[in-house]
Amino acid sequence: MTAVLLPWQSARAEAHRQGARLAVGAVDLDLSAALGRTLAADLTAPGDVPGHDGAAMDGWAVAGAGPWDLDAPIVAGAVPPTEVLRPGRARPITTGAPVPPGTSAVVRTEDAGVDASGRLVRHTASARRHVRPAGEEVSRGALLFGAGALLTPPRAALAAASGVDRVLVAPQPTVRVAVLGDEVVGAGVPRPGQVRDVFTHTLPAVLRSYGAEPVAAERVPDDADRTASLFDTAHEQLVVTTGGTAGSSTDHVRGALDRIGAELLLDRVDVRPGRPMLLARRDRTLFLCLPGNPMAAMVCAVLFGGPLVAGLLGRPLEPSVPVRSAVDVPNDRPGGLVLAHRDTPDGAVPARHQTSAMLRGLADADGLIVVGPGGATAGSTVPGIRLPWH
Repeated sequence: MTAVLLPWQSARAEAHRQGARLAVGAVDLDLSAALGRTLAADLTAPGDVPGHDGAAMDGWAVAGAGPWDLDAPIVAGAVPPTEVLRPGRARPITTGAPVPPGTSAVVRTEDAGVDASGRLVRHTASARRHVRPAGEEVSRGALLFGAGALLTPPRAALAAASGVDRVLVAPQPTVRVAVLGDEVVGAGVPRPGQVRDVFTHTLPAVLRSYGAEPVAAERVPDDADRTASLFDTAHEQLVVTTGGTAGSSTDHVRGALDRIGAELLLDRVDVRPGRPMLLARRDRTLFLCLPGNPMAAMVCAVLFGGPLVAGLLGRPLEPSVPVRSAVDVPNDRPGGLVLAHRDTPDGAVPARHQTSAMLRGLADADGLIVVGPGGATAGSTVPGIRLPWH
């Protein structure tokens, strides 16, 4: 296995590319069940929105100049009338109801009234027509959303409005999470020399927020055979581990990947915290191996786990966004420095209490920023990464 140290931006793109290589298939779901899922095919509109010329306001459908004699009312949900509305006639109408042929405008309730003779007369100078034409929002056959789009509630609502009942979505990638290390305990206050398991209950939630389907989370001791067995027997599309990626006598991840014949795709990234991360593949299973330190592991889960799952789902890579730094941020070492930050009116301020082993700064952070070699000055912009739990 040849170690290749990549810049963090290139590593994100490679993680996304490797995930996209294994993206397969589609699931046909009812629209309501597909909420929050990723479209596996372009979604087109089977009907117009709106499906008829309709009233945009409560009031009267009128023809010609007033005053108007009144005919029968029309309400939302009514069958579109076929009788032409003749000049000098008006029909009371509710918002969304179909207007009859011959309608020149809908006069709002507040813009007119019925006089003593029973005729409708306008009492304002409003010239707006207040008729919403068929297909104004969406025309039949138009592209609603492309493959790879997330089906959010507003998108699902628009799809329903156009007549969509079922959609093709990408299968959720299955994920197994494993926390490696003899020192990791699952309950209570750790004794000296031990640390609390902070990942079997949190990493699945992070991965689920990206669209994956966690199916198992476990702790595995520092044992070469147990680590290799974990990798060798995994049937999930993605295995995410923490710990065991460095070079000590108790770090067995590299040896286990080599032992099962996995291809190493990313070997360390030029970023800290999180440099000793690994990405490997065997057949159709990807292994995202994160460092054991809490902040480092969580940073890598966000920086590289998110793009990896996006690729598996057929989603585009979410780009970094420019964030204005409110203060000078030093970085006197090579590679990117990842910092949790809080938003202020003046820009981003790095959170306190953050090292590769700390989580307190990340716990209340608004996002991540990555500061390049040489640091950043107050007022300059740096790349920002969204936190999936925000």
